[in-house]
Amino acid sequence: MARAQSFAEGAEGAIDNRRRVKSAALSASSRSDASPRMRPNPYSNPCRGEPLSQNDKSNSASRKSPMYDSIKDLAKKLLIAHGYHKTTFGVIAKELGITTTNIHYHFGNKNSLVEEVVKEYVAGAIEGQKKIWLDETLSLQEKVQAEVAYNRNLFRKYNPGGRTRKPWSLIGRLRLESDVLTDEARAALAGFTTEIHRAVESAVEHASRTGELKRDTPKEDLIFLLTHLVDSLSVFAQDAGGFERVEQFMNSFSVVVLAKYTR
Repeated sequence: MARAQSFAEGAEGAIDNRRRVKSAALSASSRSDASPRMRPNPYSNPCRGEPLSQNDKSNSASRKSPMYDSIKDLAKKLLIAHGYHKTTFGVIAKELGITTTNIHYHFGNKNSLVEEVVKEYVAGAIEGQKKIWLDETLSLQEKVQAEVAYNRNLFRKYNPGGRTRKPWSLIGRLRLESDVLTDEARAALAGFTTEIHRAVESAVEHASRTGELKRDTPKEDLIFLLTHLVDSLSVFAQDAGGFERVEQFMNSFSVVVLAKYTR
């Protein structure tokens, strides 16, 4: 009797184990068949025009395909030349020989594309300015001339024919349309002025410490003038229809202001 009872209990235990295994398998199967919202979505197919979730957009952008860069580069050129409103997905798609769905796949919407272009452009512009104004091997006079050379290269890039009134700075161009930009894009544009002020302030303080500037130099006024000169050079060139006015203006500043306060 004891042996039979032991055998029966063992059989019941085996059945219970099989039931638990089966229940776990059914539970896993149920989870795998749940609504797609319950599972991480794969990248959407641009050919089918499927919408991307916010997470998918981040993953898609992180891949940085050649087409992603091509769209962004063309968008930058169009924004500088024609501004926000005339830079459309249709124009970009036609120029690159792709569909607008492909652009949506990489950037989601126009504001996201413009925001990314602006932030990247401003970051590059700030880096270029810091290389000039934080270079302690250059005098203030030399930094002004380096600023002229830096902007001359930008001008010629977008005005290869010389004397034209075509815009050549994304920062200057989009400041005119800041009301249609995202908060982050506007913050990036404003951040350019802030960073220029800091770099110029550092340059003036260094010139003061090394004795390049005279003791009676009104440093705050000098920092203010230099900051807003740098911040507005693209406007001078566009209004004048050429870069010569920028060179003349900066040279006059060097002669009238810097020459008076530098040794």
